[in-house]
Amino acid sequence: MRTTASGSGSNEERRDGAANGGTTSGLRAPPTAVNAPFYANPRATLHEILHPNPIVLFSLAFFLLGLLNNALYVVVLTSAQALLPKGVPVGLVALANIGPALVAKAIWPYLLKGRVRYARRVISCTALSTAGMLVIAFIPALETRLLGISMASFSSGLGELTYLQLCTRYGPMRAGRGVGWFASGTGAAGLFGAASWWVVRPLGVKGGLTIMSLVPLLMAAAYFVVMPDVEAMKEFEAGLTSAHGGGYQAVPSADDEDSDEEDEALTGEEQARGTTSTAADAVGSKTIKLSFQEKMDLLKPMLVPFIAPLVLVYLFEYTINQGIAPTLIYSVPDPSQHLLLSWLIKNLHDYYVLYQTTYQAFVFLSRSSLSVLHIPPIPRSLLWLPALVQASILALLTSESLFAWFRESIARSLVIVFVGIEGIAGGWAYVSVFYQIGTTHHQSKTISTDSSSSPEEVEIELARRGQEQEFRVGCVGVGDSMGILLASIISMPLQLGLCDAQVKAGRELCAQL
Repeated sequence: MRTTASGSGSNEERRDGAANGGTTSGLRAPPTAVNAPFYANPRATLHEILHPNPIVLFSLAFFLLGLLNNALYVVVLTSAQALLPKGVPVGLVALANIGPALVAKAIWPYLLKGRVRYARRVISCTALSTAGMLVIAFIPALETRLLGISMASFSSGLGELTYLQLCTRYGPMRAGRGVGWFASGTGAAGLFGAASWWVVRPLGVKGGLTIMSLVPLLMAAAYFVVMPDVEAMKEFEAGLTSAHGGGYQAVPSADDEDSDEEDEALTGEEQARGTTSTAADAVGSKTIKLSFQEKMDLLKPMLVPFIAPLVLVYLFEYTINQGIAPTLIYSVPDPSQHLLLSWLIKNLHDYYVLYQTTYQAFVFLSRSSLSVLHIPPIPRSLLWLPALVQASILALLTSESLFAWFRESIARSLVIVFVGIEGIAGGWAYVSVFYQIGTTHHQSKTISTDSSSSPEEVEIELARRGQEQEFRVGCVGVGDSMGILLASIISMPLQLGLCDAQVKAGRELCAQL
């Protein structure tokens, strides 16, 4: 809704701070207002779950998008041995499962011209994932299965990029909520994907993966059916502000007006749910197309604070998981000394399964740090800290693999603890990086809504801002996939080298696997 004041142009009616970070001049809204960070009020979140509203639907939709988009990636990795002929290394599946996703994240933000068309993206990702899973299920030839895996991988990478960019369409503060719940969903995907394959595995590759090919359809339903449009979110939040604000009416500042105008522009993308495009989208889609040089200018400030830490976190994390953890093998625990571990570990192969289960569980917890646990994100100045933690764990576990200097009575437990810390550091880094980007208010220039600026000039600038923020999120998405790919290349020779060193030292357990 717009109101017109005498002597000035048309402006957005004052919103609560949820759309622009909550910074205003004048009186602050009371504590119950919706402009506080969403992770700061766990009691409110519980109430929302019990009484669904657009905010709950928004959170649920992003959780489902993260869960369902990433689940097939885990299903493919979990079923790798069943998909390959004997003698073919499982690493081949890992490479086909991450390489195309990296390509999608690396090149798509630069190929895109104009605003993201989310409905088209979702339909394309759904079709590609479904087709890829059916190809894997019905055509057993190795080359064809690798093609199907690559199709699903490309779709997963493009989907993750798309849904993180979608968060920016709802304004900075709502973007934080969206990122938090999407990250929580991606964390749950590890557990959901592994459990799903365990359930459908008795049906065989054809039957099991045919059932799993329905997962992308559920993802599309989360977008088209569950996800509320931007205006529904605004109207609901405006109602909350009116109900809770009482006499505390914030005095608008210039930054608020700019941010509200930007928020209005972010509502422009019609999302195939009955909403119409705003003038910003109508003008911007025809006029604003960021050049390659403009995108490079936006990329440069993102490299050191965001992309580099994410690359290193995932490089160290997956090097530990794929290259070092498979060599951290001990004798099967004696029930008289390790009652719990002896129940979990029945043979040497169970060590790696336990490490990976521990890792996935703690990744889920840490990626849910904002949305479920209500823990604030890592500050921008400390985003390098998780990479330092991962590097320390990598060095520690590498030395243990080489020299076995942990006392055997506690070695198994120590390794499990370090794997859990590794999962916490990686998941917390992921959600914090994208939260910081999505909620940071970037301005190309101050938007003036007085008579000196024509409505078309204002709308064009708003459209530009939207595209710039979408690109910022998109260009950082390559970080995790780049780290995983580099780790996959490093891990194969590293695992062989560590195992050879153990055998030469008289420890031959890893050679028995």
